[in-house]
Amino acid sequence: MRVLLQFPEGLKKLALEKTRELEEKGVEVIVSSSPCYGACDLAIEEAKATGAEKIIHYGHSKMAEAGEKQGVKIEYEEYPIEINARKIAEKIAEKVKFEKIGLLTTVQHAKQLGEIKKLLEEKGKKVLIGKGKRTKYDGQILGCEYDAAASVETLVDCFAIICGGRFHFLGIETSKPVFHASTDGEKIEEVSLEIMKMKKRMKGMLLKALEAKNFGVIVSTKIGQKNLEKAREIKKKLEAKGRNTAILVSNEVNFESLKNFHSFDCFINTACPRISEDYERLEKPVINTKQAEEMLEMI
Repeated sequence: MRVLLQFPEGLKKLALEKTRELEEKGVEVIVSSSPCYGACDLAIEEAKATGAEKIIHYGHSKMAEAGEKQGVKIEYEEYPIEINARKIAEKIAEKVKFEKIGLLTTVQHAKQLGEIKKLLEEKGKKVLIGKGKRTKYDGQILGCEYDAAASVETLVDCFAIICGGRFHFLGIETSKPVFHASTDGEKIEEVSLEIMKMKKRMKGMLLKALEAKNFGVIVSTKIGQKNLEKAREIKKKLEAKGRNTAILVSNEVNFESLKNFHSFDCFINTACPRISEDYERLEKPVINTKQAEEMLEMI
């Protein structure tokens, strides 16, 4: 049997180890070296090109729509990372003065949220863990989905997000205060202002997009991000309002390459909505589909 292994950037260090483990069992292994950004980013094209019967996708949990009916079996191998639940709970209880807390985290730590909830409740906090629409675990968030927060937003005073880095908490949309707890339990900080600044930056991109005359509508071929019909719909609406529009397609959205399309004043991204946050690399406004709908109503 031939399999294709796929790792997100932080787990590519495991490639040789996992290859040897499988080869010792008589499995032929090929490793995808392409960037991998999430469960929405399955290496279907590489698997088909190399004749792999199955993709083993590490580090993410299954998304409902990703990988279905593609002719390649998908096996998800999560990579849970144990954290010091007691230390994190103590830090949250100490620093967060609100009584009702919504807990959120990424897939790596989702199985420990229940333990953290119990520890916080022992310290007098009321804790809610919501449920996402496409996520596997309660309280789990994705870079593109925060329904676990939205499902309990009216019932809590604030949110505490346990995750490494800043990417995941920056995408949340809420009017409630947001606290970021580091996975080592050493630090907790309110990040509401940082989130607000990101929202203002994206609002600025929308205002610049309103002035544009020539639009490139970006479509990704990644299986969980492909949205050609939406791109066609936006193109039709823009042209009805007198704008010039072309659909641009690629597997990975590369801003350095897009810079060479000098004729476009603005790009509309129909792939991962968080890509638009990297607009500074392109030096032209980049908006996502939600912002594009807002813009169309304002033109």
